[in-house]
Amino acid sequence: MKLFFIVCLSLVTSLANAKDYSSLYEKLDQSVVVIYADTDLQRIENDRAVKTTSSSLGTGSIINDEGLILTAAHVVNDADELTVDVPNRGHFKAKVLASYAPADIALIKLISKEADFKAIKIADSDKTSIGEEVFIIGTPYGLSHTLTVGHLSGRRIHPSSDENLKLEFLQTDAAINQGNSGGPMFNQNGQLIGVVSYIQTQSGGNEGLGFAASSNLVKQMLIERPTIWFGTHYTTLPSGITAALNIPQRSGLLIERVSKQSFADQVGLKGGLVQAVIQGQPLTLGGDVILAVGPHVITGEKTNIELITSYIKGLKAGASIEFTLMRAGHIIKLSAPKPATQIKLL
Repeated sequence: MKLFFIVCLSLVTSLANAKDYSSLYEKLDQSVVVIYADTDLQRIENDRAVKTTSSSLGTGSIINDEGLILTAAHVVNDADELTVDVPNRGHFKAKVLASYAPADIALIKLISKEADFKAIKIADSDKTSIGEEVFIIGTPYGLSHTLTVGHLSGRRIHPSSDENLKLEFLQTDAAINQGNSGGPMFNQNGQLIGVVSYIQTQSGGNEGLGFAASSNLVKQMLIERPTIWFGTHYTTLPSGITAALNIPQRSGLLIERVSKQSFADQVGLKGGLVQAVIQGQPLTLGGDVILAVGPHVITGEKTNIELITSYIKGLKAGASIEFTLMRAGHIIKLSAPKPATQIKLL
């Protein structure tokens, strides 16, 4: 009897301490959007050009009244066309403004002249402590505007060659599944502290190990100094494959596809058409192979790519970015001015 009383008391205490997020959900959900990404694919099959379109979806958060939206880079990076479903407002086309793949974060904007979208406030993620309750709104398996609740389980720092950059991901046991990508992680006050990125799973579904890029990382890499959206799917070639393809150096970036209206599209880079497997690695061949960006030759190391990223970020808007590449057996050079991206939250 005494044990039964203790269990009941514990249950009552737990229920009393549980936070009701219904009011916050009703308010914040107006700023959580569903993003539909369409990608056009063209391949050579049996000596014929075959065109297909693949579609995927993710989640995003409106962060200013003009329709700026935070989401995950992998949701939008390969897209040729973005359509955003805004609650009670309808569907809008959108464009990518900035993307930082190492942190899996991107910034897109609604193509609209309207300036009265309901926005979410971005918080200082350092002020949320491990153990505090957090909640997520997203589109798991296509079930839009789904709320899940959990705790901030930990902070995980990913390695970076930039000592001034902290690649921080917030770990949570709140349920995250396919379709949650890019959605907001909120603190108990309804402020955004993270952008949902990925899960660690053995079953393919949620196992209580979800990760979101911290809001402070988002502010640093997308708002304070936004990173160009290149819009390419590429593979860093190892020396064995470059030798097989007669590439005149030990590594290069094989461009497999280029998204429409991206910076790579502006430069004039071309993707591939023929699917093949070389040394066990599936590749799409026929596209450009980048040999150097500005003065930096592609070597294949991760630090080399990060060095090139830092080089481009250090250039002023309008400065010419030159690409040395191999196309159809010839070495050519292409260039384009660095686009100007100014991010305004208020």
